[in-house]
Amino acid sequence: MAGNENIAEPQPVYTGTILYPSPSPYALAITPLVQLKKIFQSLYTSLLKMMWQELWAGEVQNNEAFNLILFLIFLLLCWLTFSFRTASQWLFTLFFLFWFIDNSITHRNFQEGHYIRRVYLRRHGAGNLHWQLQLPHNAPLSMEFNPGQVRAIGVRRREIRGGAFQDKLATVWQGQLLLYDGSDWIFEEDQNLDPVLEAIAVIQELLGEPVPVAFEASHGLGAYALNRITPQEEAKLLQQGQGVGVKRTERKWQIFSRWRWGDSWLLIQQIFRESGFLLFVILMMGFMVQLGAILDGFRRAFAGEMVYVEIPDNFGLMLPWQDWRIGLPLLLAIAIMIYRGWRLSRVKHCAVDQHFVRASLDHQSLGKLPTEAVETVLTVGQDKPEILVLTASHSLVIPSFQRLEEALVYTCVLTKAIDAFTLGKHQA
Repeated sequence: MAGNENIAEPQPVYTGTILYPSPSPYALAITPLVQLKKIFQSLYTSLLKMMWQELWAGEVQNNEAFNLILFLIFLLLCWLTFSFRTASQWLFTLFFLFWFIDNSITHRNFQEGHYIRRVYLRRHGAGNLHWQLQLPHNAPLSMEFNPGQVRAIGVRRREIRGGAFQDKLATVWQGQLLLYDGSDWIFEEDQNLDPVLEAIAVIQELLGEPVPVAFEASHGLGAYALNRITPQEEAKLLQQGQGVGVKRTERKWQIFSRWRWGDSWLLIQQIFRESGFLLFVILMMGFMVQLGAILDGFRRAFAGEMVYVEIPDNFGLMLPWQDWRIGLPLLLAIAIMIYRGWRLSRVKHCAVDQHFVRASLDHQSLGKLPTEAVETVLTVGQDKPEILVLTASHSLVIPSFQRLEEALVYTCVLTKAIDAFTLGKHQA
């Protein structure tokens, strides 16, 4: 990276923004406790996931030394679970208060714009561009490059996290300059895609000649698609027509998603898979407390105390309906999964005519764009993909598809509808 001399001159030819959450004094103070909790929780969850995989998927570890280490760690966790059983409610309450205060401070700072940082692009000698980012309490990050070194402009999704607990604050769109040497340099971030598209147009002018623009993990028939859908793939997708319905007249195309029995079955499988692991964790907590009591008894016996060790019949294993403290978290997890399923099952509706492309989610309008101005339609993302309808500087986002195949079919049908009213503009 270049030095930071003459950072005030010349004047920036472009000023962008990124979001960089800096920890508050409160977050810095509680970070050691939070990290200790995360280490214990990560170790505990990872170990139980390995046990769950062996029971559910039959994935057995054949390394005896590794299995011995895991077993010793499991015994240690059992003893710790037993030792802190009486203090668990106080610890839970204490960490909830820590989290609530940290979350409130972080979100307030985020809403008030305290995490906005500026990115500058300046013209230097020989036509080079100087990129610079000023971070708090640090020297500026800077880099100088020739416009000919830029091979592409990338756009991707990024989660913004902050505070000691690293909670999610927002999901933003990020524009990057991708250089031939493999480096990437951010020039804009925003929760709305439109400012990033506007920034791309400005950057293209600064570079002097157009460079390719691609969205990360994107599929489409036209511009901005990292993975182009071939005519053969398009024909296959349209023939299958998974989960997408069309009502077509000469004046308007109505395109809508359809929830099928297969989608319901996938959701039920997901509910039982995730709630099944939660039930396993809840049952193992009772088992670990009982086993920890036995281990603690042996510890005290080796220390010279008189100890009476009783081995329980069921090791504390209880079915969900026998104790509300076990059943309630399980029912809550299932309720959350059903709510997520409801969000996925909402109808994604598009109406296309010669004037506008309109989109709605159930009866909630998502917006509209002029049909003639639409440049491309993209499917973006792998897990819960979404569809982007893009003009040069504006976007329309259709969220939450359950499967990638369904989103790809929707993209092909929507592109076909737009082409029908623009005389093959996008095919060119």
